[in-house]
Amino acid sequence: MKVYLDLIFFINFMFDLLLLMTVSIECKIFTNKRRLVLSSFVGSFTTFLLFLPINNISLFLFKIFVSVVMIFVGFKVTSRQLLFNLIKSLYGNSIILGGLIYFLNDQFNYKQNGLIFVHDGTSLNLFIILISSPVVFYLYHKMIIDEKKKRSLMHKVSIKYKKGVVNTVGYLDTGNNIKDPYKKRGIIIMDCDNVSLDMEEVILVPFKTVDSSGLLKCIEIDELKVDGSLLKNKYLLGVGPRKIEINGASCILPNIMEEEL
Repeated sequence: MKVYLDLIFFINFMFDLLLLMTVSIECKIFTNKRRLVLSSFVGSFTTFLLFLPINNISLFLFKIFVSVVMIFVGFKVTSRQLLFNLIKSLYGNSIILGGLIYFLNDQFNYKQNGLIFVHDGTSLNLFIILISSPVVFYLYHKMIIDEKKKRSLMHKVSIKYKKGVVNTVGYLDTGNNIKDPYKKRGIIIMDCDNVSLDMEEVILVPFKTVDSSGLLKCIEIDELKVDGSLLKNKYLLGVGPRKIEINGASCILPNIMEEEL
């Protein structure tokens, strides 16, 4: 039986790359393409272990180890929960892909030649790669564009007010058009856990959203820096009861700030 190692390596590399991109899409984790390619190379080299005299248990354990290494190489793992989710997604999609290959092999009478299923000279593995890769590449590229758009709306914010300084990350919300009715100042919205309010200095600003309305407690900002630059326009700091968490941001910036940025 002839086994073409270069073809096996290429097919395994492409399957690993498609799997890692699928994991990235499913877990919504943005990562560098080079890291995914390098991780795929790491996974592909394990193919050659199949030709070494290693028992099945040792091979299985080594594959688990390599899969964990692939996760760390391909993604920036910041917590145990994220690591668990990435591994779960990787093995889950591997099972689905492997099941699909064996199902098609059974339905269309492909014969197994080493690690490749062939029929009349055509490879089932290559056929699946040609069909699935454009879809996965498109979805992954779209996810990267969407993630970059989200990141472009994130800004480092330093807010100095009478009782202290708050350093955080703000999300520029084009839908935040709340202004105080007196001087038309834009309002940065933050939850009450991060700000100490002096009720004697509170300015009440009416607001109305799709699901609620009321009065927002606001205080004046002495100094405001966004991405290290001092802003000249005056803004108010609005304090709400709900905790704000938008892609890592803990405050919402007003839409009129976009012009100044």
